[in-house]
Amino acid sequence: MRNNRGQFFALYLVFITLFMCGVVAGFYYMQQDDIHGALVSPMGVLKERDSLDIFEGKEVGFIESSLEVASGQFGSDEFYDSFRDSFIRRVMGDDEMMEFLFVNLSIDGVEIREQDKGQELVENVIYPSGSYGLVNGKLSFVRSKISKSFLLTAKDKSKIHFPVDFSFEFERKYLISKGDGEFEVEVV
Repeated sequence: MRNNRGQFFALYLVFITLFMCGVVAGFYYMQQDDIHGALVSPMGVLKERDSLDIFEGKEVGFIESSLEVASGQFGSDEFYDSFRDSFIRRVMGDDEMMEFLFVNLSIDGVEIREQDKGQELVENVIYPSGSYGLVNGKLSFVRSKISKSFLLTAKDKSKIHFPVDFSFEFERKYLISKGDGEFEVEVV
C-alpha cells in the first residue's frame, strides 16, 4: 500500500503558489490608482529641453540676420561691435527668448535676483563682449555657461512623494565665416 500524503503535499504547494500570485496581483491593481501621486513626471525636463531647442534655433536666426546688417570689414572690432549690438537688441526684443533666459536662471550655482535681470545681464554675463576672437579666419561668438534649476514635484502633494531637484547647464560657441559674400554659422 502506498502513502498518498505526497500527492496531497504537491497539490497543497500549487494552491499556496496560486494564492500568493493572486495576492501580489491584487496589491498591484489596488496601488495602480495611487502610484502616479508618488512619482515625479519628467514633463518639466522635456519642456525645458524643447524650450532650449527653440531658443537656440532663434539664436542662430538672430546671429544670421545680425551679420547681414553689421557694418565694417568682417573680423574687425567695428564689425563685431555692430553685429553684437544688433544681436543683443534682437534678443532683448524677443519676449520668448527673454522668458527662457530669465526663468529659473542661475549662474555658478547662484540664482539671479529679479532686479538683476535685464539688458546688462544679457550684455555682460550671458553674451560677454570680451569672448570673441578670430580662430583660423572665423569669428567666434560665445554664449556663456548658464544654468537653470528648479524642483520637480508630484501632482498630488497630499501623498508621499519624492521631489527631484533638476538643474542643467548650457553654453554654446558659434564660429562664423564669410565666403562668397554669404555668412556661414557653425555650431561648436
